[in-house]
Amino acid sequence: MLISISNKCAYTCPFCPFKNTGEAKISQEHIRNLLEKIGSIEDIILICSEWYSKGYIDSLLSVCYDKARKISLFLPISETKNLLKQRKILQSGFVSNIVFIMYHETTVPENDIYTLLSSMDVDIGIWFISELNNSSYRTFQEVFPVVRRLGLKIWIGETPYSYSNSMDPVVFALRVGGENIGLPYSSRYGYRISRAYIDDYPVSLMIRPPVLSNILYLSPNGELAKHPKSQFKVKIEEADIEILRKIIFMPENLPLSEFIFIPEVYVILREELKGVEIDPRTIQLLEAIQIFNSLKVACKSIGIPYSSCVEKISLLEKKLGKKLVTTIRGGKRKGRSYLSELGLQILETYRKIIFKINEDLAK
Repeated sequence: MLISISNKCAYTCPFCPFKNTGEAKISQEHIRNLLEKIGSIEDIILICSEWYSKGYIDSLLSVCYDKARKISLFLPISETKNLLKQRKILQSGFVSNIVFIMYHETTVPENDIYTLLSSMDVDIGIWFISELNNSSYRTFQEVFPVVRRLGLKIWIGETPYSYSNSMDPVVFALRVGGENIGLPYSSRYGYRISRAYIDDYPVSLMIRPPVLSNILYLSPNGELAKHPKSQFKVKIEEADIEILRKIIFMPENLPLSEFIFIPEVYVILREELKGVEIDPRTIQLLEAIQIFNSLKVACKSIGIPYSSCVEKISLLEKKLGKKLVTTIRGGKRKGRSYLSELGLQILETYRKIIFKINEDLAK
């Protein structure tokens, strides 16, 4: 669930879908009533709103915490000092993740972030907006060493939820030295995630999905929609449980204002001696297993039932005559799964092919 408390923000993210003329601010009563209708929810994202008074934020987080498994804050990097003033609220345990959005800054407020890291148990990361121009590449290369030194998570993507066709995280990663770019292995914040490495440091590439699903957006005006740019909007007061289900679960095409043509490359690996074919979905599963070291988590992350995953891996192993995945049955690492040498070989072969394709597209 995506909540924009207010459309008042002094930051200048390109193609921002949240800032509008005039001012609006959602009431906590609206949020409380909506959450009562929905029941429990996986993740609530409070996005890009000015940091309000201690009492307002404390009460808001308390309302959300009662219904959400995780609460994430998306804030401009310029808000670190305001966040520090109220870090006692964050020490309450309400917030799981803080994502600072960076666009054109060439410096990271290192001392402020270090204080936040040392004073609370919360994951902190940087979402770097991936405009495809030389200025953006230089800015990233200037701030990357600091972010790496702090040990922060790095997300590379478009302005969050802007669905801009001028920002491609894969091309951006390649142009700033990204290597070992993998297949999408999971989803987060409504985006598909692909892993890449820059100077051996992991970064997450936030790739927009072809259609939107399982997302609910609440605007500062008290309107519910799939997305800030959606045409179909409903006032909270008019939304019953059936309307909520329709918004959340009905797939919706991306709200784009112009045609975008995206190359879809379907690469199948074929083992030369036995003629066994390995499709991209299976390779995506191998990618997820390598990242999570868990077959169950890997299956869940790519949306395949566990029994189907086991059957898919077992059938391929039978055809090849060798193990692809090894699962530890006892000891401290019980239940962990690892790719065999053959599994790693398949994954690396596929990565090289996809890297070459992406590299050519980025030229």
